[in-house]
Amino acid sequence: MSARLARNLAVLAGALLFALPLWFLVSASLQAPGSGVGTATLAPPLPPHWENYPEALARMGGFGRFLANTLVVTVLCVLGQCLTCSLAGYAFARLRFRGRDALFLLVLATMLLPEPATALPRFLLFRALGLVDTYGPLILPTVLGGAPFFVFLFRQYFLSLPPELDEAARLDGCGPFCAYLRIYLPLARPMLATVALFTFLATWNDFWAPLLYVLSPEKRTLTLALASFQRTYDTAVEHLMAASTVILIPCVLLYFLAQRLFLRGLRVAAAKR
Repeated sequence: MSARLARNLAVLAGALLFALPLWFLVSASLQAPGSGVGTATLAPPLPPHWENYPEALARMGGFGRFLANTLVVTVLCVLGQCLTCSLAGYAFARLRFRGRDALFLLVLATMLLPEPATALPRFLLFRALGLVDTYGPLILPTVLGGAPFFVFLFRQYFLSLPPELDEAARLDGCGPFCAYLRIYLPLARPMLATVALFTFLATWNDFWAPLLYVLSPEKRTLTLALASFQRTYDTAVEHLMAASTVILIPCVLLYFLAQRLFLRGLRVAAAKR
């Protein structure tokens, strides 16, 4: 067996291993009501029960409203994260100011803080601001650059660009912000895709923050609706799997659509200049 064939077989085996949970989810969602979940679920259901999907969405009670809520929060988080983290990364990479390196180390040091350690102070802050039961606590931490790792990724990406861009921008009369907006940000599309994908997945699948701050039933996100769907109804496993599959579809589609830019951004960010 050639080395190339062995490598391809290993990649195929790894792909099948990672695809197994997804196949199990879809297969279980198409089983006959009352079938339960077991090893037989891995076999394709014959016939597939597609009616499980509309039944599951109907039982959620307001799927369209929950989807709209999740889309609003996710889109605002993605836009805010890309803007603020790219601005911070640009400043740390291309601007010279006193204490720049020390401030960047301080930003990286915040990555050492575990999320549970900041959950209570953050909740007390948002409660004092009157933002509980609003989408503010879900959006503001992200919009205000709450991901130091993404700042690091943008800094590494901007450091990989040639320094002649700064001289060309100054000759054209561009200030720092104008150069960022017209030159560096368009060149950072691979990194923007990477950060947008990570932020989308984290926000779309977030359960902890909505559970803490969203109290009104009509303001629930999809993850909260799915959890309440499981608790409220005597739910068949097939319906629960069908609802989970519908919520998972946008994440899978987005990854495949942005895969090329995503991988390119990671490669450039990993290269040390």
